[in-house]
Formats: sequence, structure tokens, C-alpha cells
Amino acid sequence: MKPARYRRVPGEMTKTEARFYYILEYELKEGKIMRIDYERHTFRLANNLRYTPDFGVLYAPTHGDCVAFYEVKGSAFHASAKSNQINSVNKCKMAASLYPEYFWYITHPNKNGEFETNVVEP
Repeated sequence: MKPARYRRVPGEMTKTEARFYYILEYELKEGKIMRIDYERHTFRLANNLRYTPDFGVLYAPTHGDCVAFYEVKGSAFHASAKSNQINSVNKCKMAASLYPEYFWYITHPNKNGEFETNVVEP
């Protein structure tokens, strides 16, 4: 018998997302961030193709006064990664090219448990 497959519940954070949220929450308390949204923004990329980044962040005027979106992955992503991981990374890249007025990032924990954040260029 096969083990039950893990299915992520929309609107419920994974453990990795919760860890990243803790970092964002600290920056919120420090005054660097004005607002954090979890899976609140959905972008239309093409007909019947939508993308919802994990986090939307509004930075304070003293820290860039910009809006950034973060896609959080459980590990470093590469060509042999799971198809849903590749799919969300590709959608993030597509969103960055269609919505260049925002900043886009993909982040994942490294071997030391610290988050590595990569800028997604439009």
C-alpha cells in the first residue's frame, strides 16, 4: 500500500512558509515593512492561467516604499525538481515580466537553515 500523498491546503502555510513569515514579521515589528499578505494577490498571466505568490509585502517609505512578492520553496530548485515546484517558479518568472512595477523574489532555506533569496528579473 502506498503512503498517503501530502496535499497542501490553500490558505494554510507550510512549515517553510511559516518560518519565512516569522522573518517578515520581525521586519514588520522593526518598521521596515508596513504590511504582509499571505496568498492574497492573484495575477492573471494568460487565458486561464493564474499565479498566486506566497507573500506580498509592502515596504515602508524608509526602506524603498515598494511592493514585493515572494515565492517560498522548501529547498533549492533545479531542473530535476518536482513539476509543481518548476511550475510555480516559471509562473513567478512570467509574472515578473508581465508586472515589472513590482519586485519578485524566490526564496528557499539553505543547508544551514537560513533563507537564500533570489531576485527574479523581468
